[in-house]
Amino acid sequence: MSRALSVDGEPSLDVSTAAFTVNAHHDLLNRADLFGLRSSTDASHGHFPGISAEPLAVQQAGQAMTATFGARGFRSGAVTAVMLGPSGVPQYRFRAREISVRFDRPFGFLALHRTSRLVLNAGWVSDPDICDESSGDW
Repeated sequence: MSRALSVDGEPSLDVSTAAFTVNAHHDLLNRADLFGLRSSTDASHGHFPGISAEPLAVQQAGQAMTATFGARGFRSGAVTAVMLGPSGVPQYRFRAREISVRFDRPFGFLALHRTSRLVLNAGWVSDPDICDESSGDW
C-alpha cells in the first residue's frame, strides 16, 4: 500500500492479471445429489409429466463452460444439456378414437394458422411416396 495524489480523496484500486481462458466440462450425474438430479434418474417410474404423457427419466446430464479474460475484456458462457429417456410403464387411463388415413394418391394440402385461418403454405403432391408400414420405410 502506498499513498498517491487524488482529486477526491477516495481510495483507488489498480488490478492487473495475465490473459487467461478456462474451459470445463462436467458430467452432472457424477454428483447427481448435489445438482438435485438423483430422484429424476430413477427409471422405475416417470417424471416430468408437463413435458410428455409418456414417463421419462434423466439418462444423461452435462454442462460445459468457458471463460476468457484478455485484451477485449471478459467473456464467458455456459450450456447445460439433459437427455431424457423412457421410464416406468405408461398408464393408459383412457380410450380414445383412432383414425388412420393413408395418402397414396395425388392430393393437395393447406397449412393454416389456426387462429386467423391464414394459409401459410399450400401445395399439390402428384406422386406421393408410399410408406411400407411393416418396415417403417417411407
